[in-house]
Amino acid sequence: RPSTLPALSGALETPSVSRIDRDAMTAIRRVFPLLLGLLVLGVAPVGAQTITSPYRFLDYRHSAGVFGGYIATDAGRLDLGPESSPVVGARYTFRLGGALSLEAQATLIPTTREVFDTVAINEPLQRVGEADLTILSTMAALRFNVTGPRTWYGFQPYLLGGLGFAFELSGTAPAEVRILPDARFDFGTRFAGQVGAGVEWFAARRLSIFADARDVFWKLKFPAGIRRQDEGKLPADEWVQNFQFQLGAAYHF
Repeated sequence: RPSTLPALSGALETPSVSRIDRDAMTAIRRVFPLLLGLLVLGVAPVGAQTITSPYRFLDYRHSAGVFGGYIATDAGRLDLGPESSPVVGARYTFRLGGALSLEAQATLIPTTREVFDTVAINEPLQRVGEADLTILSTMAALRFNVTGPRTWYGFQPYLLGGLGFAFELSGTAPAEVRILPDARFDFGTRFAGQVGAGVEWFAARRLSIFADARDVFWKLKFPAGIRRQDEGKLPADEWVQNFQFQLGAAYHF
């Protein structure tokens, strides 16, 4: 009878070991999904940081550039004003903050104009030739960047409006020598304004290509001699609109 105790003792111990194994496996099955979930949550933020944004903030507040283009002019009701012509110029831009920038632009317009002389009262003006006319337009404008101080896929569209002056740099033409002084057209110095829209593409961090279109307006003053020829029916001056298109490059610093 005593010899049966070890066997009984072993029989009692075996279920205990199996139960411990089952408990361990159950704990592992419960903990493993939890560990896997924590691992996924830990990796997810890292993956989110790799998403690229189409927007890129601009680091520089100043830019200077040059451009060329074309201005389609309105010579006025009597065709006395400047003709359409190619243009060249330079501009400087300073970012004020947010979406606003201040722009200063100078445009050289080497053009021509028709020269007319008076014949008789209520008679059409007589064309006597053509004169070279060089105009320097200087404008200050407030620019609104549609995407703010950043680009969208490298592009920054903008709107602008500004005021300035247009100066005549050329003198009396040979074709005007025989015309009475009060019948000569003189562009002189004119108050001018502009509104426009364009887009700037940043080809590199500091280099951009820009293109825009502007409605440039100024006033033409009719000579007193020509007004007398029309018996005073002609107004003293006339506002005209001119459409300027330009393409250029700018360096940002």
